[in-house]
Amino acid sequence: MFRKVLRRKRYWRSRNHDEIVYINHEAQCGGIYVTIKPREAVVRIAEWDMIKVFTSAKKLEEFLEELQTPELS
Repeated sequence: MFRKVLRRKRYWRSRNHDEIVYINHEAQCGGIYVTIKPREAVVRIAEWDMIKVFTSAKKLEEFLEELQTPELS
């Protein structure tokens, strides 16, 4: 389910890693990296020095939608 959410939000899989990593860039926060692991998705935003772990695809989708809102910056 995590992969479906990421593809809908236009995240692209990186081919340079042994891990499954999806990447996107937002104007407000820079690069967003999502590592898919069994039963969880780990979101890393280097610009904000933030790491969040999600076990629910719905919560991940809500978080990614918040990142896209212009009021966040």
